[in-house]
Amino acid sequence: MRQNNCERPKIILAAIITAAMSSVPVWADTGPAHRVDQPFPARLGTSGGNINDFAKGFCYGGTLGALVHDGNGTQYILSNNHVLARTNLGVTGEDIIQPGLIDQSSTCNKDVNDAVADLSAFIPILFKAKKTVPTNSVDAAIAEVRPGRVDPTGEILDIGTISNATVEPALGLAVKKSGRTSGLTSGTISAVNVTVDVSYGSGKTARFANQILVTPGSFLASGDSGSLMVENIDATPGAVGLLFAGSSSVAIANPIEAVLSAFGVTMVGSGPAATWADKMRTWAKNLLGIRESHAASAQLPPHANAAAVDAVRRVKERHEAKLLAVPGVVGVGVGHSEKVSGQAAIEIYVKERANSMRRVLPGSLDSVEVKIIETGEIQAY
Repeated sequence: MRQNNCERPKIILAAIITAAMSSVPVWADTGPAHRVDQPFPARLGTSGGNINDFAKGFCYGGTLGALVHDGNGTQYILSNNHVLARTNLGVTGEDIIQPGLIDQSSTCNKDVNDAVADLSAFIPILFKAKKTVPTNSVDAAIAEVRPGRVDPTGEILDIGTISNATVEPALGLAVKKSGRTSGLTSGTISAVNVTVDVSYGSGKTARFANQILVTPGSFLASGDSGSLMVENIDATPGAVGLLFAGSSSVAIANPIEAVLSAFGVTMVGSGPAATWADKMRTWAKNLLGIRESHAASAQLPPHANAAAVDAVRRVKERHEAKLLAVPGVVGVGVGHSEKVSGQAAIEIYVKERANSMRRVLPGSLDSVEVKIIETGEIQAY
């Protein structure tokens, strides 16, 4: 979600601003230092957006998430369509600024001196119509970096330099992100293969398939849209997803490989490109249900292996159209079973109180456990 100037925070302490403006520190804080005007070359995980992103008296801002590059070595800022491209309204070449309009010293001030990149491409978001419900895979856009304006290593505030190899999303994986509003937060992948209806305001809703669901809800806040989600390890974490939506209890991310494939780009980071051995290691880890040790995931349920998840996914896909047609249902995904250790279950996400929905939703489907989870409306963040 972009944040508008109704939600603009109060001016932060001068000491915090001074620390954030220094070129020496790598670490920021839980939010305020991610919203200041950075010296060039700017680090990512920071406030930014399209210089023309204002409407009806409000100006907006989101997060400049990560750095990617194409086969020619050209670097681009990666974020959401609704952050960089004004939700399908962007024009190629528009200035992308840091910080975003919401965080300018003067409300909605279009300071061309803050331009760090030029809008290059975005994947159009397809919205629901009366008789059609098109499916989206990503809410994503890229902007070509201007020389000297962005740290060429792709360093992210509070995270540092990431790996140039990506990580497959898996149930129970501990993750973290660095964003404009809430700074550095950590969470856990609670569901995969999620199909979800996302509100973009003004009566517009878009359906996304094969998404990642993360908890807790505090993982993402308004203005954090566009943040890169990475595995929760200290040194050169791998990218897992691109965050774009959520509610008070959950966050939603596009799988990073779907995003990169859409633009034909790869992550800017340290280390060699993923080798065959790296891919085999990831495949084996997912198949056997092996997780790296993270303090944040110490209390998670036993990991459901890839075969169990895939079996439940197939059942979910057979029934999800009917489930999503039930009033009050906003999504369906695959999460941990609450009844059988190490197994997966179908999760149904609802706007209303879960107890009231139990009367109209099944307790199981094709012998697969069904969990009903109250998320409220899912909004583009």
